[in-house]
Amino acid sequence: MRRRHYIVTTGVLGTCLTLTGCGGGQTGENASAPAEDTQAAKDAQPPAGFKTVGGEANGVTVAVPESWTALDLTKDDLDQGLAQSGLSGGALRQAKRGLESLVSSKALWASDPASAAQSPDKFATNLNGFCQPSAGETTEQLISSAKSQLGRLDATIDEAAEVPVEAGQAVRVTYTFTSKDVKVRGTQYYVPAGGRTCLVTLSTDQKDKQQLFDQIGKTVRPV
Repeated sequence: MRRRHYIVTTGVLGTCLTLTGCGGGQTGENASAPAEDTQAAKDAQPPAGFKTVGGEANGVTVAVPESWTALDLTKDDLDQGLAQSGLSGGALRQAKRGLESLVSSKALWASDPASAAQSPDKFATNLNGFCQPSAGETTEQLISSAKSQLGRLDATIDEAAEVPVEAGQAVRVTYTFTSKDVKVRGTQYYVPAGGRTCLVTLSTDQKDKQQLFDQIGKTVRPV
């Protein structure tokens, strides 16, 4: 029997992998990025073959391959965007519910439509990203928070450490867990800036995506 196309987002998994809990998004003056960070994000050029998604409304930008489909949950129509994702049936409805849960966080979402055909589980490689206010947590606190949240999924943490990204320093966490009999391989980038922490979560069921995920993760920029 052919498996459904799966999509994993923070909302679909029923967990909010942030420091301050689900919902709310970046609101108020304290959630705004410094002007120099906003200008740097605008000036940043994506790598060859990539495009920049996200913006000031989301609070974060990231570069993804040009072939990926992207949705800005502050303005884009979910139905029209998901129609380009390759999802159908129950998986499409599940994805829509998950993305609706991220609207209040002003999230961005992107996926690789071709990846589902390459996946034995018909899983669409994807990412979601958003920012929320934080209290200036240390690297150790960010890692501890990530491990605690991922523990709710019975995830196995492979690596958790501070790494350099184009915007400065970030916490990178790689992990695996099982969802609906599919082994999901995830990578998260926590990028603190201006009283906020921006989080980008990348998910796949394929073994050869880590280099791509790290290339994408290095481009995460708070706006």
